[in-house]
Amino acid sequence: MERLFLVNFIFLLAILPILYLRRTYFRRNIFLGRFLGNYIFITHYIFFLLIVLGVVNYFYNLTKFDILTVMFMTLPIFFVFAYYNFSVARVIKTEIHLENHNSGKRLRIAFISDVHLSALTNKKNIERSLEKMFQEEPDILLIGGDLIDFSCRDIKSNFSNSFRRVTPRYGVYAILGNHEYHGGIDSNIKYIENLGIKILRDEVLKIDGVNIIGRDDITNKKRKKIAYLTKKVDTDLPTILLDHNPNSIVEAVMNKIDLELSGHTHRGQFFPYNLIVKKMYKNYHGYKKFGRTHTLVSAGFSSWLIPYRVNSTSEINIIDLYY
Repeated sequence: MERLFLVNFIFLLAILPILYLRRTYFRRNIFLGRFLGNYIFITHYIFFLLIVLGVVNYFYNLTKFDILTVMFMTLPIFFVFAYYNFSVARVIKTEIHLENHNSGKRLRIAFISDVHLSALTNKKNIERSLEKMFQEEPDILLIGGDLIDFSCRDIKSNFSNSFRRVTPRYGVYAILGNHEYHGGIDSNIKYIENLGIKILRDEVLKIDGVNIIGRDDITNKKRKKIAYLTKKVDTDLPTILLDHNPNSIVEAVMNKIDLELSGHTHRGQFFPYNLIVKKMYKNYHGYKKFGRTHTLVSAGFSSWLIPYRVNSTSEINIIDLYY
């Protein structure tokens, strides 16, 4: 038991140098990229399963045959479950009533984040999820950053028609995330705009009596503060803030933002990272209200590198905003 645990721990540690190699060798190679994603998940699975079996072994003496049997019997079931959570986006519906506004209107918002288009992206999964979203008949689609995983040059499939099929009456708008900056911001912006998506970079949009502020990502050290951006809006109207990283929630509350929409966290994707991410943010996933400010953080429309999710699913948020 101790030897198995030690061997797996060594493989777990080996993830770090492999992740470094990914910066140059793994991004454009589909086989190597898929190998790395599966390698990371398998080592975590075995490592934590061995911890559980170690506890059981303390009370009941397990043989190596028992341990290997449990590992190989549970592995395929666990992988199917985790891949399903990743590949099939779940529609989450939320009603938000803005008590400070009473025009009697409703705006249906489709909100997705963290699509992470790359060489590894399964086009059928993306299009199936987009079709599911379109069936909800949103008035507007807002994308909360990290539409591209690294560089648009890495993307193998043609998604130009995939996103253009989604035609809400007020259009499709996106903000940038940290991953767009990592892979070359200018070329990534051009790629996104060629998908028929309007990018908001510290810009304000007014749709059907609602202010929408698209904030640039925190990677841009010159981005504008929320207080500066709110000077550009009609304060009598409800205001939505799009900010990729939810670490701005306190700032949003101070500036009386009605609704902040964010992504970035992936809800930790799987144990133990979900516990770490939960401690990092005031809201790390889902809906939460702070004073007058409603916040919603998406677990992501897809995922970065690892095509598996445990204790989280890929998400499409449908928000009925009453104001």
